[in-house]
Amino acid sequence: MVDGEQYDLTDFLPKHPGGPALLLFSHGRDATIAVNTNHKDPARTVYPILRKYKMESQRPKEEVLKSKLGIPQFLLPEAFNAATDSPSYNFDKADETLFLNRVRRHVLTREVQQRIKQLDGLFDGVVMALVACYLALLVAWLRGNVPWFLAVPAFALLRTALAGGGHYFLHRAGPCLGDALFDINYVGTAFTGQDGHVLLHHVYTQSDADVKRGFFGGMMGVPRLLRIPVHTLHKLGHVTTGLLVRGFQFEVDGDNVENQGVALKLRELGLSACNWRFWAVQVLLRVELVLAVCNGLFWSWLAQFALALWMNTLLVVSSHDYNEVFEQDSRDWARFQLLNTHDMHITGNPWIDCFLGAGLASHRAHHILPYQKSGFSNHYSERFIAVAAKEVGLPWLPAKNLFTEILPDIIQRQLLVPVCDPVSRKQVYASFIGEHLSPAAWWYSVKYAASGFTGIGSL
Repeated sequence: MVDGEQYDLTDFLPKHPGGPALLLFSHGRDATIAVNTNHKDPARTVYPILRKYKMESQRPKEEVLKSKLGIPQFLLPEAFNAATDSPSYNFDKADETLFLNRVRRHVLTREVQQRIKQLDGLFDGVVMALVACYLALLVAWLRGNVPWFLAVPAFALLRTALAGGGHYFLHRAGPCLGDALFDINYVGTAFTGQDGHVLLHHVYTQSDADVKRGFFGGMMGVPRLLRIPVHTLHKLGHVTTGLLVRGFQFEVDGDNVENQGVALKLRELGLSACNWRFWAVQVLLRVELVLAVCNGLFWSWLAQFALALWMNTLLVVSSHDYNEVFEQDSRDWARFQLLNTHDMHITGNPWIDCFLGAGLASHRAHHILPYQKSGFSNHYSERFIAVAAKEVGLPWLPAKNLFTEILPDIIQRQLLVPVCDPVSRKQVYASFIGEHLSPAAWWYSVKYAASGFTGIGSL
């Protein structure tokens, strides 16, 4: 559904420049926001095609839209209904008051687009160099030529940087070879990243359908002193057996209330085979672990695993303030994105911070122009977004410092808060001692850690 009209895009699936998976993820959903924000110039390139596939017989919206978006229901508030609770925005191309139209007027010029294309190529070159460095480090480390105190931070930094590359490959027309790098930091899941990240987070930012708002949900039921070790064990389960289990399940599950059935439908239509890019990276991560154990490097592996995991876990929620939503009822999508995201300052060099921040440093540009292919393009585009912001009287604030402004807030809100319900975030126990002496809280922690080995919380 787009703009209240229904379309049957089955015949268009193999022709979609973004790949058929994105359209299948959107099955049974209102795709108005995705159509208008994930394309450079949708009025010129998308709507003429849509008109060819409009359905003559239109069914009631409630019969067409999946009430829970076809994703696991625990990811959404119990009362959420997509037909009534999804955000709605004005995308009228002729409305010059809309911030997105102002930004596009500056960014879509020929000269700017030529420079962006060059920067995308440079970005890809840097990612390839990082892949080479990562493989060289891996071989040297397994041969015993790199001490643990150098290998641990080096692996964590390289995994973060490569995941930043995978983050942008995930936003590109698919299937894209590099999107599997999204998984190399032990946090991402490229198998469903196009849905959970590109669609459900970028399209529904800060709404009840934004799955990123509940990213820390499961661990919030774990007592504070146990939270870091229990979640680390939970994710260790993912990197041993969990993601293999869930990956197989995603390959074979049909279309139902908690799964869009994308992989199965692609095979039924003869459009796709096994998602080998995902499986290749998952095999690589497990081969690394096995070889580390065989070479007496398990503790070194575990240290780099924990450091990379927590660096990237904290980075995932570093670019939004989930405590406060600004202009929640705004009908101007790009204005809403600008006010509810912030950029990240790590070293002060944005070309480096692009990778050290897992691709999240130039976050305002990334949310306003999510179709752009690289962090370099987003940094370059910031100057034009700042001009457009000034034209409409919007603030263009400096980037927040990761160490002094962002991490202390995240740690306080996520790691140090009392045990609470994972969905409602209501406090469960009256005191610090009470939560740590509760048999129920300990039993929850055991179940949470064990669930990682079956893939719960991964896809």
